[in-house]
Amino acid sequence: MNMRHKVTLTCLLLMGMACAWMMCSSMDDLHGHCLFCCTDVLLAQERAHDHAPVGMDMTMQERALDRAPVGVMGDRVMKMKGMFMVSIQQMRHWMAGNRDGTDDLSDAQIIKLPNPYQVGNSPTSLSVVPQHMVMDMTMLDLMYAPSSRITLMGAGMLMSKSMDLTTYPGMGPMTGRPQLGSFTTSSLGLTSISLSGLFSLYEGDTARVHAQVGVQRSVGANNSTGEMLTPMNMRQAMVLPYGMQIGDGSTSVISALTYVANNDGWVYGGQMRSRNAIAKGEWNFGDKLSFTGWGQKELVRKTALSLRITHHRQGAIDGRNSSIIAPVQTANPSNYGGSATELGVGLNQLLYIFPGDYADRIGMEVTYPIHQNLNGPQMKSSVSIQFGYQKSFD
Repeated sequence: MNMRHKVTLTCLLLMGMACAWMMCSSMDDLHGHCLFCCTDVLLAQERAHDHAPVGMDMTMQERALDRAPVGVMGDRVMKMKGMFMVSIQQMRHWMAGNRDGTDDLSDAQIIKLPNPYQVGNSPTSLSVVPQHMVMDMTMLDLMYAPSSRITLMGAGMLMSKSMDLTTYPGMGPMTGRPQLGSFTTSSLGLTSISLSGLFSLYEGDTARVHAQVGVQRSVGANNSTGEMLTPMNMRQAMVLPYGMQIGDGSTSVISALTYVANNDGWVYGGQMRSRNAIAKGEWNFGDKLSFTGWGQKELVRKTALSLRITHHRQGAIDGRNSSIIAPVQTANPSNYGGSATELGVGLNQLLYIFPGDYADRIGMEVTYPIHQNLNGPQMKSSVSIQFGYQKSFD
């Protein structure tokens, strides 16, 4: 890259992250029709750009269908040797309510469950109940193609978590235990970095297949503390439960196999992705396997809509931190993991924001769980919203 491209790349990183954060922070009042309203605006820009000045030879060859929905990671091998690509993604994920298996649980049901780590004067039953949780994830990827069949990728993720909980007294009348009050815990930090390679296995006129293999290192803190309201109605600093920790200290192998086919303005794709821990700390989150399939329809050359379905399976936490003993379901390593199926609707759009030989790619996707089967009592996932920006350079 020449100096102009390096300066542009730096500006993209700063401006892209700021824009993504502002968009995600305003999502609390977002409704489902927003995505389609945005589509109308972007289509208007597409038609206006048809009269843009000549000289954009490379951008005129690009299509919104060239990339998968923004929620699909490592979706393709770059076509040209020596190409760079930077990608910034912002995701917000909401959780609310509790479930055991496929059955929803009320607070009254949860506080009747035994406290597995009862010691001394601590309650014999669970006394703190999660109510709501918000997770924000900022992902930065940098890709480079040493050849037309291999793409190298480095990625880092910053994560913040916030959880609202309600505390009940350790003992109460037979008719029920009244609420003592509510409190909020939070954590923030760099959660992981990864290095991987994408390898083209087949490239035809209408279909392609590639594999991804890499290593991911959890670098976030795994023993962060926070203040909680105890069943004795006292504020006390404690080690946060596993779900509020930013990292787990593990090293994992990440692998994926992706197939994509196109036909007359439509693109169909599927991906199998796994993460398996190979070096573990005192405890680590369970291994994860996911399958996703999608279809995309081109509205115009620079605009495409997508529909995606994803199925995740994750194991329970392996190991235990003996300092995590609060009378809350999230302190039990067995109450993690399970399976979930999600449905997502997305939009890919090519824009012309910054100078360069390639268009700016904007993606957004909204996903919602349609089935959840959870290991033990734990919070239910709700809606997720993801925005992404990509820019390629020679």
